[in-house]
Amino acid sequence: MTKLPSDSVLARLYHLGVKDDEIAAQYDVRKQAVSKRLVAMGLRRAPVAERVRDALALAREGKIGSAGVETHHSNYASKNLKVYLRLRLGDESVGETAAASAERMVRRLVREQLIIDYARDEGWVLVPRRSSDDRWIVRWPEGAELPATDIRAALELPSDPDAVVPTTE
Repeated sequence: MTKLPSDSVLARLYHLGVKDDEIAAQYDVRKQAVSKRLVAMGLRRAPVAERVRDALALAREGKIGSAGVETHHSNYASKNLKVYLRLRLGDESVGETAAASAERMVRRLVREQLIIDYARDEGWVLVPRRSSDDRWIVRWPEGAELPATDIRAALELPSDPDAVVPTTE
C-alpha cells in the first residue's frame, strides 16, 4: 500500500468533493485511512464516535449527576465499549486491532455473564449480570434518559454469539 498525500493535497481533494473511497483507490489505501486522516485534520467530525460519547454521557450523568467528573476515559471497558458501539453503528473508521479487542470483551461478557456498569470511583467496570439487565451491554441507570433508538439497539448484546461485532473491511 502507498501512503496518503500531504495534508494540503488531501484537503484540496476533500474540498473538490472527491469521495473517500475514490481517494483511497487513488492512493491504494483503505477508505478508513482517508476518513481517519480527514478527522485528524479537522475537516470532518467523526459523527458516530460523537454520538457514542454523548450516549454514554447520559449513563454517567444518571449515576453521578451532572456535577460528577469523568476521569476514566481510557480503561479497558470504556475503550472497548466505545469501539463496540461504533462498530454496531457502522463506523468504518475503527481499526482492526481495536475491533478485535472489543470483540474479545463482548465474548467475555457473554461467557462470564457480565455487564458494563459505571462506578464513580472506577469508571466503566465489568460486574455480574442481573436478570433485570436483559440483553443490554451496559447497565443503564434507573431514571436516566435513554439514548436514540439506534444507539439503544447497539447497546444490546449480539443475538449471534459467533458474530459479536460486524467485521471491518
